[in-house]
Amino acid sequence: MMTKQPETANSLARQQALNSLPPLLAMQAGSLTYKSNGHLLIVGPEDLARLTADQLEDLSSITLLIQGDVTNQDDEHLEKALAAAPEAKLIYAPLASLQGWLGAFELQIQDTEKQENYNPAKALIGQEHYDIVLDLTGQQLISSELSPPGYFAIDAQSSQLQEVIEEISGLRGEFEKPSYIEVNHAICAHADRGKTGCTRCLDVCPADAIISHNQTPTHDFIIQVQDALCHGAGSCTTACPTGALSFTSPQPTNRLTQVRQLIQAYRDAGGERPAVLIHGEEAAPQLDDLPGFVLPLALEEAAGVGSEIWFSLLCAGATYVAIQTSNDTPASLAQLLSKETRLAGQLLTTLGHPSERISLVDANTLNQELVQLDEHLAPWHNQPATDPFEWAGKRGTLNAALERLYEQAEAVEEPQKLASGSPFGQVHLEADACTLCMSCVALCPTGALRGGDETAPRLAFLEADCVQCGLCEASCPEKVISLEARFIAAPGIRMEERTLKEEEPFHCISCGKAFGNSSTINSIMKKLENHSYFQGEAAKRLQMCEDCRVRDSYRELAADPEAQLRL
Repeated sequence: MMTKQPETANSLARQQALNSLPPLLAMQAGSLTYKSNGHLLIVGPEDLARLTADQLEDLSSITLLIQGDVTNQDDEHLEKALAAAPEAKLIYAPLASLQGWLGAFELQIQDTEKQENYNPAKALIGQEHYDIVLDLTGQQLISSELSPPGYFAIDAQSSQLQEVIEEISGLRGEFEKPSYIEVNHAICAHADRGKTGCTRCLDVCPADAIISHNQTPTHDFIIQVQDALCHGAGSCTTACPTGALSFTSPQPTNRLTQVRQLIQAYRDAGGERPAVLIHGEEAAPQLDDLPGFVLPLALEEAAGVGSEIWFSLLCAGATYVAIQTSNDTPASLAQLLSKETRLAGQLLTTLGHPSERISLVDANTLNQELVQLDEHLAPWHNQPATDPFEWAGKRGTLNAALERLYEQAEAVEEPQKLASGSPFGQVHLEADACTLCMSCVALCPTGALRGGDETAPRLAFLEADCVQCGLCEASCPEKVISLEARFIAAPGIRMEERTLKEEEPFHCISCGKAFGNSSTINSIMKKLENHSYFQGEAAKRLQMCEDCRVRDSYRELAADPEAQLRL
């Protein structure tokens, strides 16, 4: 039996490894500047709004939007409250909407007489937007889990109100923040040609910073990150199955290099059975409190890296990867991590590994859970690292990691069914009804569906690249495509292209050139059989290549000049 090295030796190896790593470059590719002129909007009951406004300093103006009844009917309290903040501008009207961020909050209130909404800012403060909002309603008027910069929702009785007042008083001037996330629309599976596919990033952003933007005049929808609202939590990059959303810095390839170096440096210093703990910066555990074999990896939020990094860490020799959540983890991030780790566990089980090699842990019971994982996964201690593989995009890197893990254990041979919407699976095709029109190929963002050429019409599929976005199913004019969420461990099935349908090419009846295929030509002929342009001999043009079709049309016009009038 292997004798465990004393934890003091592992702790020393860990410290050496952490000290040996160069800092990860976090220079952002772009930045955003907020400009605040110090115009504050306070929303809430009049007594609370006035008393709070009276404590604020160094602001250009304070506007009170009165919402709700006074909180204390005591005469002395009311007299004091109504005398407070005499310079404040008052609005007594129902709130219609409030949105924005530091320096750009747009307020809409209701004009009950005209039955319309309007923005009072220009008339009251001489600018279109409020710069800062203090919400005392107790209702969280802007409901995103991670609030916009410049928006403060707090109970007037809270012990933290004074801290908020001090912070608000300092919010005049220009403030810069990084642009965290970039979008590669070329591989985004969200939408194309009027069809909607993946919405995972929209579903998980705790700041509501991601929108589906309607581009005009094309009316194609694209994913857009509103930098002013983005906190850099990274849940969108974790949820995105194609890697279309990624951090501007550090680049994913640099993150992968960093975590590999951390494990290797730990081993080089004599450390044994390394495990990796991923945690958010604000919930960082004390290093000395962690078991010596646990290597911490701090991120802005624990959801900042996804399964391609988790599985790569196992390939690098980690016994397990633990992702820490706490009471302060936004609910959407906690739900995402729960879903992603559960899926990772299913993949690991299918690959022949314990599902616990990728686990969620709670900050409140952290050490206990880490030690239990270490004991449970004792057979996987000091798992040798596989040959490192290059970063090949999110999906390519994930596939490479899964292939290495497949080689380490006895995998389950049968495909394992996954929950609908999981980003792994296959495409089913009713081949007899498919016309090989290639609409699905044109919309597939990952190239999982691919066609042949004019001399070899075919539709092929690579399961490893399919993220089950559904664009192929939505775009198929014949409705002969369906999806099946599943995972099959064997790379020979998952990572090898297979043909779903193929036909002999159709040859032009005039020149004999191969173009299209019989299914497509027959489908077009059926759809256009009543079209006035393709009647009689002209119907044969549908069986001609594009060059012969044009020549035949000109011959008809030359022989019958009056035919030009009928075009």
